[in-house]
Amino acid sequence: MIVIMSAEEFFERLEQACHSSDARSVTLEPGHSLFRQGDTPPGLPFLTDGRIDLVRHTETGRSVRIHVARPGETFAEASIFAEHCHCDAVAAEPSHLRLLPKRSVLEALETQPGLGQVFSLHLAQSLMTARRLLEVRAITPLSDRVLARLSDLADATGALPRKTSLISIAADLDVTPPALYRAIAALEKRGLLTRPERGRVRLTVQ
Repeated sequence: MIVIMSAEEFFERLEQACHSSDARSVTLEPGHSLFRQGDTPPGLPFLTDGRIDLVRHTETGRSVRIHVARPGETFAEASIFAEHCHCDAVAAEPSHLRLLPKRSVLEALETQPGLGQVFSLHLAQSLMTARRLLEVRAITPLSDRVLARLSDLADATGALPRKTSLISIAADLDVTPPALYRAIAALEKRGLLTRPERGRVRLTVQ
């Protein structure tokens, strides 16, 4: 039987498999980066506090946020197997991380087959999450797209995680904040959500 562990449990197990002196703590102020697109991958990061935006720069000069890392998550896992980073990792707020060097991670995965299997499952879950976001971005009209994203993020009571901002949701959906606010107003008019306080929404539980 395969046991799927959380990202935190996986990182702790991986850290134990690496040399204890290899892991290091990193603190980033807002706007500072852990790495930039084109850099040599520094290793596998685990976010303990804060928020990290992964931003890719296209050939046309456009910046696209492709992922948001939140506390209790690893990110940029694929860079472990790449020569160069394919995006920026930028702190959106004061952030604290644990970082395992690429060399140590690859050695641990190579010498412990069971750990490699768990890592594969972890990557599969990340891929499914990314594909779901692409699916949501294709939904029209925008109000339905916003409703789908809010539904994915909300708990059983319809509340969103406290640290999830509306600006963050707009970036997830690749729309401007004004467009998001108009969609939210339309959903409120339909009775599908309420706005209990400034900058917060709650889905109406049916």
